[in-house]
Amino acid sequence: MASDRELVTRVRGGDVEAYGELSQRYERSLLAAVLVNVHDVQAAEDVVQETLLLAFRRLKTLRDEDKFGPWLMQIARRQVVEAIRARRVPVAVRVDNSEHDVAQDDNSQIWIEHEYLLTLVAQLPDHERVLIGQRYFDGHSMAEIAAITSRPIGTVTKQLSRAIARLRLWWDKENLR
Repeated sequence: MASDRELVTRVRGGDVEAYGELSQRYERSLLAAVLVNVHDVQAAEDVVQETLLLAFRRLKTLRDEDKFGPWLMQIARRQVVEAIRARRVPVAVRVDNSEHDVAQDDNSQIWIEHEYLLTLVAQLPDHERVLIGQRYFDGHSMAEIAAITSRPIGTVTKQLSRAIARLRLWWDKENLR
């Protein structure tokens, strides 16, 4: 598996298919990060596509090829703000409907917990958010993540463990209240 550095270098050399690989590598992570602020899947997918297109156009401005993931997340955050400002993102209005059946209530609780977890992931530093995304949203193995990020596997494992510990701490702190 090629690292981000290798793929960015290939894209800069004119290999558009290499950018397709980068896009596939980060698409789910971006979607998860964007969904935290944009509570509409279609609008979030639009923001992700705009982010990937903008990143492709601005790839020459990336200074460190190993930092492609965090750089892409920064672009996504700016695109979310822009989409909200331009009102391209619908504002969700919750309607209280007391006639829910039990299954729907259970699904709602699961959705709320997932949304809360995504909110916590969004609070992580960029490098940890990218690792969480690659591992749990994109399903990459530790070895693949090490290759993608051009880091030793021990570093990846340690940083991912710290991120998970931080998420657990935040989750437990909130759920004890």
